[in-house]
Amino acid sequence: MEKVNIETLEDMVPYVQEHLLPEIQQAIEICVKSYRDDPVFNDMYTFGTQFWRNTWNRFKSVALEYEDCPFNLCGKGNEYKLKLGPFVLRHHRINEQSKLPSGAKAVKSSADFIQRSLFSDEWDAPVEIDNIVLAIDADVEKGLKEIFLGEIIPLSLESKKYKWANKARVFLADGTEASTAETIQFAAGFEHHAPEEEIVELSVRLDKSKANPRGLESEGDK
Repeated sequence: MEKVNIETLEDMVPYVQEHLLPEIQQAIEICVKSYRDDPVFNDMYTFGTQFWRNTWNRFKSVALEYEDCPFNLCGKGNEYKLKLGPFVLRHHRINEQSKLPSGAKAVKSSADFIQRSLFSDEWDAPVEIDNIVLAIDADVEKGLKEIFLGEIIPLSLESKKYKWANKARVFLADGTEASTAETIQFAAGFEHHAPEEEIVELSVRLDKSKANPRGLESEGDK
C-alpha cells in the first residue's frame, strides 16, 4: 500500500468512504434483519452490541487481509482501534437526539490526557491523535442515517462535558439533517458498558472478495 499523506480529518474522509463505509452499510443491513427476526426479545441494546461487533470484525478483516486498505490495527487486548496517519479512531453509534456516543470511555480518557498535556509544565503531548470518533447514527427503523469523523475535547480540564473540536462528514442519507450538536456529555452514572470493554476475541473473515487481498499477487506481479 502506497503511503498516504493524512494531516486533517477531512484528509481521512475519502479513505473511510472507500474502505469502511461499505462495511458499515453491510453491517447495518445484517443487524437490522437480525433484530427484526426476533423483535419481541431483541431491544436496542442487543442491536447496538451486535452492530458494534459486526462492524469491528469487518474493519479488522479489511485492515488485515486487503493490500489496498491504508488503515492499520493498533492497540492491544480489548483496544479496538484503527490508525491512519497520526489519527487513531474508534467507532461508536451515536444517539439520534444528542449525537453523543454511549460510553466511549476510552475516547474520553484520551481526550482528557491530550487536554492535560497541553497545560502541563512538562511537555508530554502524545504523538498520535487518539481522541477521534467514527460516529455512526443508525437504528432499526431508518437504518444508516449519518456518519462523521469527530475529534472530542473536554470543555475544561475538570469538566465532564465534552465538545466536538472538529468534525468531517462521511455520509448523510437522503432526507436526513446533518448533526449540528457541538457539545456532548458523558453521564458519570451511566452503566452502559460499551461492547469494546469486555469481549472475547474471535477469528473472522469477510464473506466477499476484493481486488487485491494481502499476500496475493496482482496481475502486475505475475
